[in-house]
Amino acid sequence: METFETETHAKEIDAIYEQTNNSIEDVVFNDADLMYDFKAKFRLIRKKVSSFIRKRTKREFKEILLITRGEIPADYIPAFRKQYPDKEISVLCPLHRIEGQEKFRFEYYLQNRMNTAVLYKLPKNRNNIKIYGLYSEAFSGQDLTRFQFLAPYIKSVRECAKKMKPDVIHACNIPFFLGAEFEGKYPVKVFQTIHDFTQFEMNKVETFWASVNLVDRQNMKKLCRDKIIKKCIASLFNLHNTKRFYQMRECLDFIYRNYFKFRKYIDKCEDIDENILFNRLNARTLKLFPQIAYEDETFYNPVFYSIKKADFWSTVSKTYYQDIYQRPEFFGKIERQLLETKSKSSYVSFGCQIPQEKLYQAFNTENFREQRAKNKKYILKEFSAERIKTKFVDISLFKDEECIIRGYLDSFYYAPLIFCTFKPDIFAQGIDIAFNTILKLFELNKNIQFIFNIPNGLKNHYIKSCIDFMEKNSAFNGRWLFIDGNINLAQFFASADMTFLPQRENVTTTEHYMAMKYGCVPIAARSGIYNDTIADIFDDITYGCGFKTKTTLYTNDNVNEIFLAAVIKALNLYTKNPASWNLLIKNAMNYDSGWNFKIIEKYNEIYENL
Repeated sequence: METFETETHAKEIDAIYEQTNNSIEDVVFNDADLMYDFKAKFRLIRKKVSSFIRKRTKREFKEILLITRGEIPADYIPAFRKQYPDKEISVLCPLHRIEGQEKFRFEYYLQNRMNTAVLYKLPKNRNNIKIYGLYSEAFSGQDLTRFQFLAPYIKSVRECAKKMKPDVIHACNIPFFLGAEFEGKYPVKVFQTIHDFTQFEMNKVETFWASVNLVDRQNMKKLCRDKIIKKCIASLFNLHNTKRFYQMRECLDFIYRNYFKFRKYIDKCEDIDENILFNRLNARTLKLFPQIAYEDETFYNPVFYSIKKADFWSTVSKTYYQDIYQRPEFFGKIERQLLETKSKSSYVSFGCQIPQEKLYQAFNTENFREQRAKNKKYILKEFSAERIKTKFVDISLFKDEECIIRGYLDSFYYAPLIFCTFKPDIFAQGIDIAFNTILKLFELNKNIQFIFNIPNGLKNHYIKSCIDFMEKNSAFNGRWLFIDGNINLAQFFASADMTFLPQRENVTTTEHYMAMKYGCVPIAARSGIYNDTIADIFDDITYGCGFKTKTTLYTNDNVNEIFLAAVIKALNLYTKNPASWNLLIKNAMNYDSGWNFKIIEKYNEIYENL
């Protein structure tokens, strides 16, 4: 009846109210005046036909294919499926080795060669999530943040998705559109989630390398027929091989496998032979193909095409999304594309369901004082100088068999314990800020002990030099510990009083949620998801659960002083106001980080609108 409630349709409404037992068709056709006769009948017929067409053409989505680089959001899918049981989400991720039940295999052409990929269905898991894995020698077991491995994975994913035929593709923090070879109308809708634009940036304009990975077969042949290109490729091959006879394809294969070994001392601009040859290759390629059908921006940032071609894209942080448009200078050549796609973009909050892990005893807001004291005492004893020297440290603290331990803790030295865990990316993770803060606290004679965990950290020259410096300074003995390897984070968070989160760039880590669950108070940069989820106690005295810097750390100001100021405030509160510190801990432990209905509904609205 709502479709007839207009002033123009008054005659039809009156007739309907007078004869409630009759159908609308009978009322309109039998009681319409001559003046309304034709128009009323025509309107009704048109509505009936359009309604029938809509019912036949409308397609309710049921199948969602979630594509990742390896991380499987096992907590999001059960939460979404519980709210919408008629929807089915499957996960597609790369495999490091062959496993599971083979579904089908296929070939795809990329990097001037024909590659083979196989789709496997992995065994059932405790959450009953359908997980499919892709295996191909071109990318399996490799770092997919590197462009030469990311490109074949995405190419095979697209080919695989055509066979699986989902209703919606949700590309989770991975660029789904990469270049000219992938152009054309795709049969399903694509939703692109981007955690951090900088993860996919290319530091140099490597035109030739982008061409090898992305251009179609015809353009690649055109490149390799060019005399200058052929000469440069052959020279590169000859620098590292003694073969006298070779084919162009063999040269390309060799360059592809050893590309990062060839690019030596790029930042120092050394005039070594490899650099000179690559500069000639790039210059010649740009001259032959100024656009190469997908514009220069692709060489700077592969995510350019993802936001341009996706039906909708979002970030997982409100703060980060606002920063993108308020400070577009951080995003270089994709600034124009960000502005052009703003109407089809938004942010969707990040959820994380931390399982109720048990550590020694139940750890909750009622017994955290006793449990933390017990856990801290145990950690200090296990990492004492005697235990480390005799290798009697509890192996349940580690996930890796081979963990390198440097430094030690004094088991009789009572002080606030600070625990930090990082990936070995110095600038983005803010590792330099964390080290400088700790050294400054030692210099100020602050009463602290700290534990640093950075897997593969000692392979980095900066991190190793910092550790060597602290080992040489006897005044620091017993106050610090460094672990190179994977550890059981929950046990360390449940033992520490604070954790440092000085990341400069947007991050979507779940580790600060685990820290808060165990009452380990976060001291964080005011950026990205940290700004969204951590309330500073000085901003919100009632629900504050941590400390934040006054500004973001992606700035020209002295970031070490900015972060140190927040740490000093935290230490002062810890030592001078125990009641407020206990309130901080309770607020942190009570923080709801799960996938609530509001978050799930926003994802569903995006899927529906697509």
